[in-house]
Amino acid sequence: MRQRPMIDPRSDRPVLILTIANGAGHIRTAQGIAAAINATQPSLPVMIADVADYMTSVARFTHVSAYLWLVKHAPAAWDRIDRYQKQQTHTSPEWFYRRGCRSIFELARRVRPCALVATEVGCCEIAALMKRDLALDVPLVAINDDFDADRAWVQPEVDLYCFVSEQYGGELVRYGAEPERIAIWGAPLADGFDIPRDHKKERAEVCHWLELDPQRPLALIAGGGEGLGRIEAATAALLQADSALQIVVLAGRNERLRSRCERLGRNGAGKRLRVLGWTGPEHMPKLMHAADLMISKLGGMFNEAIAAALPIVALEPPPGSERVQYQLLEEWQVGCPVHTLGELVATVKGLIAHPERLSTMREHARARQKLDASRRIAAWLVGSGSVSQQMSDKL
Repeated sequence: MRQRPMIDPRSDRPVLILTIANGAGHIRTAQGIAAAINATQPSLPVMIADVADYMTSVARFTHVSAYLWLVKHAPAAWDRIDRYQKQQTHTSPEWFYRRGCRSIFELARRVRPCALVATEVGCCEIAALMKRDLALDVPLVAINDDFDADRAWVQPEVDLYCFVSEQYGGELVRYGAEPERIAIWGAPLADGFDIPRDHKKERAEVCHWLELDPQRPLALIAGGGEGLGRIEAATAALLQADSALQIVVLAGRNERLRSRCERLGRNGAGKRLRVLGWTGPEHMPKLMHAADLMISKLGGMFNEAIAAALPIVALEPPPGSERVQYQLLEEWQVGCPVHTLGELVATVKGLIAHPERLSTMREHARARQKLDASRRIAAWLVGSGSVSQQMSDKL
């Protein structure tokens, strides 16, 4: 096995984290890892680069705009594309990344990073090309917080793969990755989710902030950074179905959704409805630890809900790794998968009426928690531990 590249913790060259805003999950993961590196080695600079900001218009269309459109409007078509893509050695040709993301290569050439971190499979391919093209003798960490394993993750330049479960780490080995480079540390979490919090304390603070009643049930309704899913319909139905339920809608960057949901509070429900836009790491962990349950799309929100021991009710998601999470809700007994809006409303009402069921789900979620993935990655990067020394589970 080739020798692991090392970094100097005193280096003035940054750790370059490549992520992409085709949803909020990858960005939150990058921010969490950056915070962990800063906590582990405060003198080591960290730079987060959203690859989408460095793409040409064509590349941004294919990797961000078209993806989000397909997921929202043509899930069957995206399912076929996703299944095909997972078996390919590259998500896009190398020449396409070199041309379509030329500016990110120029950034790397200018800052000469002391380490590379990639939080998405395409970003991993780009980081591998950087190491190869720019002759960077630096560690590259590939982080997959999804419940799948694209073949394209396997790149010879990767020194450490961080995956959420042995099943998907095993798939990576079958694709050709070296087992000793795979760490099953769980999903790296956004900053603030990696510490234990008291439900009652957070609930009191959040209710004071939002002027809500801490004695009444509180639900979050979320659609990720893009505000995807039947958020408005679910909010309207729950407000009508349960006069005691307080709801906080997280609309993300979707300003149209935020405006529509705010209008729902004009019919006498304003006292128990709050609608927030983009919610950063200073508030999201508090909100999720304070709530009784969450109605949400899955993806990164699933990992954060497990970390917050927050029961989830979810409608069937579009194709991809969220389908696995949808099945895990019932298998792990951490939430409830539903198929229709009527079933969603009935399920939420039933859970609110039987808080002991919510308590049981919280306990099952706590049993699944892995809160230290970001800290382990940071420790590995600064050289304070090998994979074998840090791993609690290993393939």
